[in-house]
Amino acid sequence: MKRCIFIALLLFSCFTSKAQTDYNYQALIAEASLFHLQKDYKNAILTFEKAFLLQKPDALNAYKTAGVFALDKNKNEALKYLNIALDKGWTETDALLIDPYFDFLRTDFPEEWKLIEKRAILNEEHYSKTLKFPALRKQINLMTIQDQKLRFIKSQTKDPIQIKALNKEINALDHKNLTEAKEIIKKYNWPKISEIGKDGQNNFWLIVQHADQDIRFQKMALAKMEKLVGTKEIDLENYAFLYDRVQCNLNYKQTYGTQVNWTKNGKASSFRPIIKEDSADKRRADFGLLPLKIYALNYGFQYFNISSEQALKNDSKDLDDVLQLINEAKKYCKSKDFQKVYDNYNNASMILGGMSSEQNYEAAVLFAKIYNETNEEQYRSISLDFLTLLFYREDLEKKKLMAETEFKSFYTEERLIEIFNNI
Repeated sequence: MKRCIFIALLLFSCFTSKAQTDYNYQALIAEASLFHLQKDYKNAILTFEKAFLLQKPDALNAYKTAGVFALDKNKNEALKYLNIALDKGWTETDALLIDPYFDFLRTDFPEEWKLIEKRAILNEEHYSKTLKFPALRKQINLMTIQDQKLRFIKSQTKDPIQIKALNKEINALDHKNLTEAKEIIKKYNWPKISEIGKDGQNNFWLIVQHADQDIRFQKMALAKMEKLVGTKEIDLENYAFLYDRVQCNLNYKQTYGTQVNWTKNGKASSFRPIIKEDSADKRRADFGLLPLKIYALNYGFQYFNISSEQALKNDSKDLDDVLQLINEAKKYCKSKDFQKVYDNYNNASMILGGMSSEQNYEAAVLFAKIYNETNEEQYRSISLDFLTLLFYREDLEKKKLMAETEFKSFYTEERLIEIFNNI
């Protein structure tokens, strides 16, 4: 009996030790990734190396480390980790061949770089033969390379004129990629890992994730992804990211805690509101995602878990705040202080998960009425904003919409015409 207890305790101790090692490893990887983003390459290198003392790198982290060493002009270590990445199965050859992180190696050590290229191309050829749609994977990966290239250039400049020009290019490319992505979804549904590989699917997800200008498409793509949940044909982390992205775009709270708040200086400050936040880590664990405490380190802020009581209090407070703002707006409406009506409803609409669909519709009618009385553009615009949100939520009835006389003055507006045509 004592022997059984001893063995059980030993197994528990080993399991606990491994779990702690994994936790420490992931925390260090997150910290190193942040140093990388902050262009603090020396500390990124030191932290990656600390992590690798605990656990050997996979292909992705070896590739990241190679990039940091290359940016730090360390040829030998950059080549070492590139070879480790290739040994571990790195297959994104198209990205590797033009990755600006490795310009130093390409320019100063062309012979060594050619050997890396040769290995990468062989990896790619072998991997492509295992996929059902290798040409589709190639198409998607090339789309993403251009996407990431422009965003990388933007991250390297502070020139406002160049940033403006790059934003224009990025928007044009996003539109082009969106058009192609729609055709891909139409033909293939959500492409499976066995069809285009994990890298191809990850890159396709990235394109959809950037399609915030078309929330209806994001919702449709998410529905296609959802059909693959529970199989080995999808990356659950990508599903969680897109799920949260869509939820936030529909003005709901997120579920998995993948979306963060950004400050004006481009730094992340906190997570966007999470529904039932106390159980978010459990939902994340079900999808194989890291705890929020570690995930936050990737963005450079600290996160502390909250109790179920605090989570319930936060959710209730948001609803109470919305109700208070709406009630105040209605009081201002009676006194015809329409600007304060606008301000209060605008503030209420910015509380994720706050306004119900019924409250959104009520606001749309109210501002249509104010517009009809004042003929001021901002009231027409916000009324259509509320209606558009309900349309995206698929929570708008055409019959009810057409029966509302306050909306008759909007009948020639493009946004309302689109709603009527697609509802």
